[in-house]
Amino acid sequence: MENKNLRVKIELDRPYNEDDLQLRYTLVDTIEEREIGEVWDEGMGDSYMEINVELEPTEEKQKQIKSILQSLGLFKSSEIFLEDLE
Repeated sequence: MENKNLRVKIELDRPYNEDDLQLRYTLVDTIEEREIGEVWDEGMGDSYMEINVELEPTEEKQKQIKSILQSLGLFKSSEIFLEDLE
């Protein structure tokens, strides 16, 4: 199965702050520690944060990422896109 890019965009209801940055670090570290995929890009804008993960696009891996988002309190404000790698 060919790897894909899983893009997670998390909307914030305010300009991002230090706590949001720490949450993003925790999200990235958890994805990589659990060997779900490789985070190859991460960033923040005025009212959102985003990560891009190269992974094998299985249902299980997507469920694991959703579970991590849920545990960090980010699931409801997240959008997840599965895309071809550039």
